[in-house]
Amino acid sequence: MPLSWQPLYDSMPPVQKLAFNAARYDAVDEKRVQAALLSMRQKSYNDELTIQAQNAGCHGVTGKAGAVILEQLDAQGKLDAASIANTFNYFLSIEITRAGERQPGASLEYYARTIANWMPSYWNYKDPVIVTTTDGSARAKAQQDFYIHNAAVKGVAKLEPRSAACPVCAGWSARGMVPLRVAMNNPPPYHVNCPHLWDTRPDTLPREACPLLWMGE
Repeated sequence: MPLSWQPLYDSMPPVQKLAFNAARYDAVDEKRVQAALLSMRQKSYNDELTIQAQNAGCHGVTGKAGAVILEQLDAQGKLDAASIANTFNYFLSIEITRAGERQPGASLEYYARTIANWMPSYWNYKDPVIVTTTDGSARAKAQQDFYIHNAAVKGVAKLEPRSAACPVCAGWSARGMVPLRVAMNNPPPYHVNCPHLWDTRPDTLPREACPLLWMGE
């Protein structure tokens, strides 16, 4: 269930609502985040396609996400941006409420200072999580798309890193090498605490097959 900042906001006195509205993430911020996520995903997606081609013995073949893929990546980024904004607003509402409990009747300036001091620690934690999740999800999709569109490429894969924070990830890690088809039907990352990726070991393609590979367009 998504975190909800609205109940806390509704219970705030006017000065806290002013502070919240001045700092909250709105639709404009969501669009900015969405654009940044698309740029990150496009780079990771193209890079992973290139890696998969190299793994199959096709060096010099580079990935390039076409319009359809970019639309799919952007759709995921839109959902993620809304979640990022909502999560920020939720923890912002908590911070403002706690600040009011520490100093009842505080001024707007007090809340502005509190928010300014709180934000760096929030984003210092959150930014690496966003980057890891965005990169991992784009690479997982690139792997899956590569082997779906290049069905003739066979091989095996194992989940990396081997350590895992949940039973599902631990189970896949314990299986070791699995057929590529099985791996691509179960793409990571499964959740933010297990930023895994399949270490693919495709069979080497003949040189003449390399120009025929699907590479994103």
